[in-house]
Order: sequence, then C-alpha cells, then structure tokens
Amino acid sequence: MNRLARLTLPVCLGLLGAATAWCYPFGPPAGHTMAPGDRPGVACTACHIGGQVNSGGGNVRIAFPNGPSYSPGQAQTLTVTVTDSAAGVFGFELSARADRSPNTLQAGDFTAAAEQRVICADDQIRPAGGCGGNGIQWIEHSSPSLTGVFTVRWTPPATSAGPIHFYVSANAGNGDNTFRGDHIYAADYVLLPVSTATTGVPVIQSVASAAGGGSGIQSGSWITIMGANLAPSRATWDDAILNNVFPTTVNGVTVLVNGSAAPVSFVSPTQINALAPNDTTLGSVNVIVGSAAGSSAPFKVDLVPAVPAFFGFNDKYIAGMVLDAGGAAQYLAPAGSLGTGVQSRAAKAGDTILLFGTGWGRTTTQLSTGMVSSVAYPLAHTGADFRAPAATVTIGGQPAQISFIGLVSPGVYQMNAVVPQLPAGDQPVVLKLLIGPSTTQQLTIPVQ
Repeated sequence: MNRLARLTLPVCLGLLGAATAWCYPFGPPAGHTMAPGDRPGVACTACHIGGQVNSGGGNVRIAFPNGPSYSPGQAQTLTVTVTDSAAGVFGFELSARADRSPNTLQAGDFTAAAEQRVICADDQIRPAGGCGGNGIQWIEHSSPSLTGVFTVRWTPPATSAGPIHFYVSANAGNGDNTFRGDHIYAADYVLLPVSTATTGVPVIQSVASAAGGGSGIQSGSWITIMGANLAPSRATWDDAILNNVFPTTVNGVTVLVNGSAAPVSFVSPTQINALAPNDTTLGSVNVIVGSAAGSSAPFKVDLVPAVPAFFGFNDKYIAGMVLDAGGAAQYLAPAGSLGTGVQSRAAKAGDTILLFGTGWGRTTTQLSTGMVSSVAYPLAHTGADFRAPAATVTIGGQPAQISFIGLVSPGVYQMNAVVPQLPAGDQPVVLKLLIGPSTTQQLTIPVQ
C-alpha cells in the first residue's frame, strides 16, 4: 500500500539610515510574519529586494534552554541568532501562538529587553493590561543589532496550551542604506508541554520516506512515521489549511524533526504522514511526536541529501499520468485498474509520461514546506561537469529522454519522460540521480 495516505516566515525589517518608506530601523509593523493570521506569502521580500526567503546563504535560529518543551508559567530565555557573513546589521520579529489556532490565539507573554519592544496589532507598544482583540503580540528589535544575536524573555501560559508555535523572521541587511540586497530569513519551531503521563504516550517505531521506505529521510520531502498511540483517531489536514499555510498540528498531534515543526497531512493511531521541514543539517537528527497524552521518546533518523522513490498505485504501478497527442492526461495504469469512473491507460512508445515521487534532492530554488504552492523548480546540478544531466532514467532497461525533472509542490517531485521502444507489458523504471542514489522499488509502468 502506498504509505502516503494523504496527499513560515519572514518579516519586513529595515536598515539603519535607509529610506523610511521601505525600512523600519526601530522595529517593523505588527503581523509581518508567516503565521496564518499575519501575511503569509507577502512578507519582507515584497519590500527588501535581495532574493527569495532563506536564499542568502545564512539563516535565523532560535535556541530554547529546555529543548522542545515548556512548563506552564515557567519563563524561558530564548536566543534568536541571525547568521549572514555578508550582512552588517540585523533585525527580527517573533510571535508565539497556540498551535491549535495559530491565526487567533496568543501563547504566553514576551518581556522586552533593551533595544526591543513588544507591540500589538495596532502597532502600538503593548499596554500594561495586554493587547486588545485576540491578544496577539510580537516582540522585535527597536534598534538594529550589529551582532545578529537577540536574547528574548518569554513566559508560557499559566496552564498548558498544548503545542505552542514560534514564528521568527529576520532581515540581514547589507548596510547600503537602501532596501536592495538584503537577505530575509525565516524559521519556525514548536514547543510541547511537559508531561508526566505514563500511559497512552506516542511511541515511534519507524521513520522513513513516505514513498519508498528507504533508509534516511530528506528535508523538504514526505515522510511516514509508524508506531503506536500516535493519535487519538484518524484525521487529515483538509479543514486545517488556513490562508494557504499548512498546519503543524492535526487532531492534537504535532511532529518535530530536528526541533522544527513539520506540516502534518494525516494522522492515525499507527501512522502519520508529514513534510520534513527544510533543514541544511545532514546526519542523525531526532523526530518527536507530541499529543495530549505527552511526547514520544526521540527517534533518531538520518537526514540525507536525497532518498529517491516513486509514489505508487496498488503496490504495483508508479503513480503517473500519460499525455495524449492533444495534451490531455490520463492516469498511467491499465484501463479499468483504478476503479470505475477513473480514466487510465497503458503508455506506448513516444508517449510523454509524468511520474511522481519524493526525496529526489535539492532544486535550483528552495520551496517552503509551510505553504500551499504550485511551482516547477528543476533539480539543482550538483556535479562538476555541467554537461552531465542532473538525473537519468531507464524504462524496461532502456534509456529514456527526460524533458523535466524537479519539484512541483511541497514534497512532490515530477519527471516528464518519453517512453522508448519497448515490448508490451509491465516495465520497471529506475531513476538515478547525479549525486548518486537510485530508486530501488519494484514498481512498474504498463506499456502497450
């Protein structure tokens, strides 16, 4: 059975001395993070022109003193660090939300330190009685930093609020007194409440690629977690996607991969499907599942550059489409094999087929795993010889021409290839990446 059961965060910050129409050296307006209730998809790249989010070679990170957990009412001192070797000044904005409703529910309170401020939705300093409306607040710089390190005091709610989501965004400015050439970075994290429960706690038994179950997982690709007590019941994200932002809590269940919150599409007592968050880390990392019953023990898995695999139909055929001469598409499977009312057919020599999978490696542009999007980002060329293709494919042992291979939505890769001359029957497909790994599944496509 196909293991895939179901198919955030910049802020517009300013530079010291830059034009006030474009920059905010003493703190940006409220609500410029990628939290669902803010302005997802707009953010700072609309006014700071220096490339896409997280494309500048640096990053923003939060260090939590107690790891990925909090105790109600017990204050923590967080450290926000913006790293960019080309930058001269730095700023940030941070918000904490109850993950069950991150667009409307504030989680805890921030205390401003020197050269910081806490503001409300009306862009005014938070009054003593707290912010009005839904109470959401943002802490940010009130003067640019020359080091990129900000110490932030946060007090959790007095009682458990379930998973709490932190949305942090940062600007690494180049100091040219304009809005051009700045680098915008973003990250998000979830803290789980400390629990002393001894029964019903999630237990992770395996973590693997959602398509092929191969060794290791790739950031930005679909993963499947198997275990016990993972969720109270089956649920999907179908009604939980807000403002095109994927949820990181479904049915009270949250997944952390190397400390970062993973968008969750499907949960059940024994299985979770999630998107591994973007992460430059390679090597062993911890995966944790949290629910109302408590948090699982950390499960170690390797983050690898690629673990290519195809999604499948009926445990036999690769999930794909075949294009007709006029450009219309049908499912790539024997006619009638996918049920009544579903148009499918076998491919023939010369047809263009579209095959889908996950874990195929880095693309020319990094796609955020946090938002709904439809793109076409080709695989990045990682070899020394740029004449070599980023990937090759054989169908029935014969080389096939690839016209496109890359990412088409978060976690989903697509390959367009032309079917070579082959005998009729089910033909195996092997995708080999320039960086080394190949698919190893026993899946085929039908050829007529």
